[in-house]
Amino acid sequence: MLSSTYLPLLTLLPAFAAAANATYLTATAIVTNGQNHSALECWEFSTPLTVSSDAGTRGVSIFNFASVANAVYTVIPPRFNGGTHNAPHLQIVLFLSGLAHITLPERTSLNASHDEAWILGGADGLVLALDVAGTGHVTTYPSDEPTVSVQLPLAGSEGVPAHRVLGAGPCAGEGQVVGG
Repeated sequence: MLSSTYLPLLTLLPAFAAAANATYLTATAIVTNGQNHSALECWEFSTPLTVSSDAGTRGVSIFNFASVANAVYTVIPPRFNGGTHNAPHLQIVLFLSGLAHITLPERTSLNASHDEAWILGGADGLVLALDVAGTGHVTTYPSDEPTVSVQLPLAGSEGVPAHRVLGAGPCAGEGQVVGG
């Protein structure tokens, strides 16, 4: 079990949160909309990044995902098709390497770009998979290299970080930081 003590991680973020000019983390979220269809939204977390005081990361920007447990490290083979599925539970997915292509089996908007997300592993590889009900989504891994991810289940809906929806569709770059 992975306790929240280990998850003030996300120290891979390049921004520095200053009190007068707060910096916020954004991520694409896969949600279930009012019509019971999966949809993509761009979220900005309500809590700004803070500055770590822990040894080894002192002075760097961090975001604390408070309620996570039972992390799963996954190595996905090249050109793998995950098929249509729902998130097995509310979870954060960090794509460390490779490429994931998320599409929606049911169109949720008139803008086709709102119905797919290309997630490149690395610093921009942050996704929230929250569509535990509804039509689900399709995830394929189209590259010739394995895709590595870490799945971090959230402790129910209370574990979903406070946020505001910036818009329909995926964020321009997952895991981006936005200065205030």
